[in-house]
Amino acid sequence: MAQLGSASGLGPEGRRFESCHSDQYMNTSDSSSIDAIRAAKYISFVSTRKNGTPIATPVWVAPLPHIGPNVFGFTIDANAGKAKRLAHTNTVTVQPCDIRGRIVEGSPIVSGTAVVISGVEAETVRDAVARKYGFTYSVFSIYLWFSERFGSHKDQPETAVVVTLNA
Repeated sequence: MAQLGSASGLGPEGRRFESCHSDQYMNTSDSSSIDAIRAAKYISFVSTRKNGTPIATPVWVAPLPHIGPNVFGFTIDANAGKAKRLAHTNTVTVQPCDIRGRIVEGSPIVSGTAVVISGVEAETVRDAVARKYGFTYSVFSIYLWFSERFGSHKDQPETAVVVTLNA
């Protein structure tokens, strides 16, 4: 299994896992790193399982300047693995990536803490994401609307993750 600091290995269920915890780029939390996260279309959000295995997930992320200069957020399903992992540890790393989670070569890794929120607070995160992604989010929201009314997301509260990056 890939551990923090390793370049690659096998992840859950033996799938290939490219860790974004390369020692070459660790501890790069500075203003240019925060700017890289702010400008990224997708980020690789890495949280850890109870056994220490890092799990990377590509997510849309939007800055939340009304909370703080180094605060970002994204929406999730209330039952998502990210929410379960954050219930036991709030330490995370983020790094710019593409839609498939492939890390942008040479991009900085930024560490921080994350919390799961719901209700009205999560709606403000959703609105920030909608503003950043515009038409693309509007199209995606059609899927969300159907899922909330007819699918497995029915009767679940609006849920989001707020990440505070170390500056």
